[in-house]
Amino acid sequence: MNIRSLLYIALLIGLFGTVTNLIFVSPLPSILALAILPYIWIRHSIFVIPRFTFYLYIYFLYSLIGILIYFPSSLLNFSFYRYDGNFIISYLPLLLIPFFSYNIAVDRIFKRFLIFATIVNSIAFGLNLVLTNFAAIVDWSNPETYFHGFFKSTNGAGGFISIVLSLNIICYLKERKRLWLYLIVINLVFLVSTTSRGSILGLIAGFAFFYFDRFNKTYLIKISLFAMVLVQGTILYFTYPIYQTYVRDADPSQGGANTYISPLYGEVNTKSANLLIRVMETWPRAVDNFIHSPLLGAGFGGVNDIPFRYAGIPHLFSINTQPNKVFNDAHAHHSYLHILGEQGLVGLGIFLLFWYAVYNYLRKGTDDIVQNFLLVSFFNLSIMSFTEHRITSPSNALPFVIALCLYVLKRNYNKKYKQTETAVLTP
Repeated sequence: MNIRSLLYIALLIGLFGTVTNLIFVSPLPSILALAILPYIWIRHSIFVIPRFTFYLYIYFLYSLIGILIYFPSSLLNFSFYRYDGNFIISYLPLLLIPFFSYNIAVDRIFKRFLIFATIVNSIAFGLNLVLTNFAAIVDWSNPETYFHGFFKSTNGAGGFISIVLSLNIICYLKERKRLWLYLIVINLVFLVSTTSRGSILGLIAGFAFFYFDRFNKTYLIKISLFAMVLVQGTILYFTYPIYQTYVRDADPSQGGANTYISPLYGEVNTKSANLLIRVMETWPRAVDNFIHSPLLGAGFGGVNDIPFRYAGIPHLFSINTQPNKVFNDAHAHHSYLHILGEQGLVGLGIFLLFWYAVYNYLRKGTDDIVQNFLLVSFFNLSIMSFTEHRITSPSNALPFVIALCLYVLKRNYNKKYKQTETAVLTP
C-alpha cells in the first residue's frame, strides 16, 4: 500500500472517528502526518502549496518557538497536546495534504458520514434518556442530564452536532430528499438537547454568512463581525476591573467563581454562572496577558497558569513566570482572545492570515455539497470561537479539518487530471 492510499484510509477512519473524543480515533491522520512529513521535506526540494498551507507552516513555526521559550517540557507531555497545544492535533494533517491527490467520491463519503454520525448520536441519546429516567427532555435545569453524546462536554458535542447538522441541511437543500429532512429534525433535537448556545448561534450565523457570501453581500459579514467585537469589547471594558479586584491575584484553590459571583449577583443557575465566569474571569485573563505583552503574548500555554507572575518589559514584552504549569481545559473560552493573550498580535495575525486564506480557497471551489458544507462550517466554527475556544479544539476543528483534507485531495486530483488532459490535447 502506497503512502497516498494509507493517508486516504487514515482520513476516512479519522472522519468517522470524530463522533467521539472519549476514544482517540480522530487524531489518526495527525499522527500519520507527523510520521510522513519528514519524508516529504527530504524528498521535495521545492514546495508548491496553497497559500493557507504556507501561513499554517509559519504559524506552526511561530508556535514551536513560543513553546520552546515558555516551557519546552510541554512537548513531552501528552496533556499538552490534549489541551493547551491541541491545535497541533487539529491542524497537522493540513501541513501534509497539499502534496497528495486522490480520486474520491466526496459527496458519497459525506452522505454516509452524516447517516453514521446520526445513528451514533441516536444511540448516545437513547442511553442518555434511559440513564436519566427521561430527565434529559423534561428537566433542563439539571446540567447532569444535558446531552453530550460520546463527548466529554456538552459544548464539544454541541459543536460537533452543529457541524453535522450543517452538512445535513446542505444535503437537503441540494437534493430535497425526505431522508435528509427527517435527519434534520433528529439532529436538531440533539443540538438543542446539548443546551450549547454557542453551537446554536454558530449554526445560524454560519448559514447567514454563507448566503451573505453567496449573494455578494460580504459587507454584511464584516459589519456583523465588527458588531460582535464591539459588543464583547464593551463588555470587557466593564468586567475587566471586576477581574482585577476579585480574580487576578486570588488563590485558585480558594473559593473560585463564588468569590465574585455570589457577592455581586447572589445565587444564579448554572448557565448564568458559566456566562459570568467567561466575561469576568476567563476572557479578562487573556486580556491581562495581552496588556502585559501585546506583540508576542505572555507565553504559549500560559493563559491557565495562574495566578500570573510577569517578568520582562512591562506592557511591551513580558512572560508569565508562574512556575506551576497546568494542562487542562481552563482556557479563555474565546479562541481569538486566547491566541491574542498567549501569542500576541503577531500570533493572532498569522493565524488570521491562515484562516482567511482557507476562506478564499473554499470560495474558489465548485458549487457542490462538500464545498458548501465546508463554507458553512468555516463560518460556523469562526462564530462559535467568539464564545468558546473552538477553533483549535479537536472535537470541533478536526471534523472540519479532515473534511477539508478530503476536499483538497479531490481538488488536487481534478487539477492534475485537467492538466494531463490539456497536455494530451495540445498539438
